[in-house]
Amino acid sequence: MIQDKALDILKSGKNAFLTGSAGAGKTYTLNAYIQWLKEHKVPVAVTASTGIAATHMNGITIHSWSGIGIKDSISPKDIENLKTKKYLMKGIENTEILIIDEISMLHRNQLNMVNTVLKALKKSREAFGGMQVVFAGDFFQLPPVTRTPELSRDKFAFMSQAWQEASPTVCYLTEQYRQSDNELNEILNEIRKGAVKEKSIATLKGTASNIHEIEPTKLYSHNADVDRINEEELARIENTARIFKATKKGNDKLMEVFEKSLIVKDNLKLKIGAKVMFLKNNHELGVMNGSLGRILDFVPDDTGMKWPLVQLSNRRKVTAEPEKWSITNETGAAIVSFDQVPLRLAWAITVHKSQGMTLEAAEIDLGKSFEPGQGYVALSRLQHLNGLKLLGLNETALRVDSLAAKADLRFAELSLESEQIKDAELQGKFERHILISGGTTNKKEIKKNKAKLKAKEKKMNTFEQTIALMKEGKSLDEMVEERGMALTTIQGHVLRIADEYKEVDITAYKPDAKTFGDISGKYQELKAKAKEEFYSKDGRLNSKLIYEAFKGRYDYGTIKLCFAFIEKD
Repeated sequence: MIQDKALDILKSGKNAFLTGSAGAGKTYTLNAYIQWLKEHKVPVAVTASTGIAATHMNGITIHSWSGIGIKDSISPKDIENLKTKKYLMKGIENTEILIIDEISMLHRNQLNMVNTVLKALKKSREAFGGMQVVFAGDFFQLPPVTRTPELSRDKFAFMSQAWQEASPTVCYLTEQYRQSDNELNEILNEIRKGAVKEKSIATLKGTASNIHEIEPTKLYSHNADVDRINEEELARIENTARIFKATKKGNDKLMEVFEKSLIVKDNLKLKIGAKVMFLKNNHELGVMNGSLGRILDFVPDDTGMKWPLVQLSNRRKVTAEPEKWSITNETGAAIVSFDQVPLRLAWAITVHKSQGMTLEAAEIDLGKSFEPGQGYVALSRLQHLNGLKLLGLNETALRVDSLAAKADLRFAELSLESEQIKDAELQGKFERHILISGGTTNKKEIKKNKAKLKAKEKKMNTFEQTIALMKEGKSLDEMVEERGMALTTIQGHVLRIADEYKEVDITAYKPDAKTFGDISGKYQELKAKAKEEFYSKDGRLNSKLIYEAFKGRYDYGTIKLCFAFIEKD
């Protein structure tokens, strides 16, 4: 099925399962649908089975959004407790479309729990409380992580009662957009079919001699290998290490068992310059389980305790303070609790953590693969074989789950049936779907919404226009004249460019030595005693503090221009 047909099926309001091989454009199609919903002001919840997948979609985990958390089952008492949470109720009551990405990693029981919660909170007997539900993913990807071994039929989401009730229309995308290398695509298809040729295996092993210009991401099947690499990389950094020790409360024996289920460490060693990954969602900070970044500093809180200041991949800076992991009893009281900074080192990651990523270059060791699908997931992160350096390979790595293979054949058949639905029939339902979902079909409102959404794109384009002038060697005054903007606006552009366009050289726009010395000195002076509320969203001190400290002697534009260089010097 082509993307346009799948998009029409989604727009018609049908429950749907969007699938296809890695790189077939599932995320692109979902984003196109989400964009269409937003243009028509239709309330949509964008969720995923894991924190990393949710980050890719600018959404949250289905566990967090639905309130099921990490529970294995949901009781009537749990439901009543969820009803008391106003933020949860408001989010669910206001949602008409639910998207769940990376459905392969959501356990059958968890999907049933989501269905149960939504029926109760929406006061409806219909599947998922009557809202349209869109599942997206590929069951050749990694299966749900379980504490004990389970048969595939007991864990795959498509085996759940909830899936049967939703009866999703299958949209199997068949075009390939990620793999520009036909040879890699052929190998991936051979893995999906369970018939990998000897020639393909030899080709994969031959990549061990590949040399990359950029530092490759290291992928391993086991946490032990990832830990070893991360510890070696940390040791190479000469900065002083800080140890963060977890605070633990509760029964010792229960805590011992509980700790084994946690990915966070009892003793966490960090240094300035370390690559790290967040391990817990924090919506106030705007980070998810899986958000990547690098430690810039250790900054004090009100008590004087210093915590890691992390610069995320989008250049935003956040302070990582301790979070709580706990086991609660039937009353909601914690019987064991584990408080720790929610970070781990991230030079190397597991194959599980890589799902959903696209990598330019990767160094992969599949010699210890223990689960069908691990090799497929790891290899499909790449765009071409030149980006691969395969260090090890075993038989399990290139196997796929037999139930997933059988289901995939059936999904392909069902998708062919879905393709027979006439375009006119689908398109005739678009308007009704919008209206019953609380959206608008008013052309003026839609035009206004589109303009707002495009404004965000234009906002980014305006920085690119400034960059073009910078590359021509234009001065600040010349850019002001050519762009017809205020000087303070252009100075603000330089700061934003320093944060988000790291490859651009901004050296020519550094303020004179006295101005920079005054402002940077005052910045460091205030930073040493500033409370958290004095920081802006980008992790810097609020420019108003500097402005008031100099009693207006330096304007906001000049202050922001200095900010672009303070972190660099």
